[in-house]
Amino acid sequence: MTLSDNSLRWAWPAALGCFVLAGATGSLLRFGMLYGYPAGLQMADVRHAHSHLMYFGWATPALMALMATYLPKLTGRERPVGFPAVIGATFVAGLLAYGPFLLFGYRPVTVAGAQVPLSMIGAGLNMVVWYGFVVLYVRATRGAPRHHPLRLWDAALGFLVLASLGAWGLAGSTLLGLRDPLWSLALTHLFLDLFADGWFVLALLGLAYAAHPRAAAHPAAGWGENLLVIGLPLTFALSLPAGALPPGVRVLAGIAGALVAAGLAANLWALWPAVRRQGRKVWLAPLFFLGLKAIAELGISFPAGAQWASRMALRVSYLHWLLLGFVTLGLVAAAAGPWGRRATVGRRAFTAAALLLLLSLIPLTHLWPAGWGGRWALVTASWATVGPVVAAGVMLAGSVRGGRTTQPVRSSQPQLQQVE
Repeated sequence: MTLSDNSLRWAWPAALGCFVLAGATGSLLRFGMLYGYPAGLQMADVRHAHSHLMYFGWATPALMALMATYLPKLTGRERPVGFPAVIGATFVAGLLAYGPFLLFGYRPVTVAGAQVPLSMIGAGLNMVVWYGFVVLYVRATRGAPRHHPLRLWDAALGFLVLASLGAWGLAGSTLLGLRDPLWSLALTHLFLDLFADGWFVLALLGLAYAAHPRAAAHPAAGWGENLLVIGLPLTFALSLPAGALPPGVRVLAGIAGALVAAGLAANLWALWPAVRRQGRKVWLAPLFFLGLKAIAELGISFPAGAQWASRMALRVSYLHWLLLGFVTLGLVAAAAGPWGRRATVGRRAFTAAALLLLLSLIPLTHLWPAGWGGRWALVTASWATVGPVVAAGVMLAGSVRGGRTTQPVRSSQPQLQQVE
């Protein structure tokens, strides 16, 4: 069986287009801190628009398209016909939510005399489309041998559904006027943390194993997967104020965080040698940031470590290590496999731009000596956001112009079973 189906390749330039728009919105967020925001835009609303489009329009449909592309290879059967429509609807829903978040944030809008929460409606539409993908995935994989990538994707989609319950709960509590700040914060992190750590991380790990099937034979791959699935459901509590939680809950969350850190380390142990052996250096940078994520996860599992990270103002840097360093660079690495090098033209420049952006965030933390700070740090961080946008635009242009230049990746069902 060959991995030569290009029927979903169109999703890659579409996702890159969303990345360019979301990245430009992130640049607006940074420059707005220096020079003010145009047209009455507010910083919080611009931040929501940036983050939601990165989640809804960039990473989610790109992951779905890559997963669906690999499914025939992993299951030995034809892919159900509905995937292109659902993935296309994911792009539409993500863009429909972008405008209301940018203009209004979470505030309701007066429409025909009624207060309408347009951004929440847009977010809800996205979740309905995700459920459609889950249904198609279940149909496509029912009864198929659960090779390691499929097991990771099973868990990833389970966490996607679980995360969505947090978003539904947040929307419901807002509509009902329930304003308990702790519950609102808990539901917010249930959605955001499980979406990023569960859906993004597990789905991308599945793609990494699909690209390096022999790594699944490593003993660490199996128990690393188990540790992640066991620990992830409680890790959102690590983002809540420790003083607001019962001591037992914080202890359980800390244990869960340590399990997740160990699970991430185990997956690195399995994947790193396979990546180096196959010479696919494009995966090294995202795996490095996965290791950084594992160290950070272990640190915040302890109250003292969480307090130190808070004092150092590392939250923004941590999110970018995960979402730009691992998820975004990992998606670029994953796309080069089934869709060829022309789909990721300029990926080295993109990686370099991403690394520069991540480095530019360090002077904004309290790790940087106060005497060395100043306005220049925010100026530098603002201009650093332009690099990934330009590099992604170049990649988008190359992806639109180019087709596949590599030979189909051949793999057979017996080979997959052997390495499992």
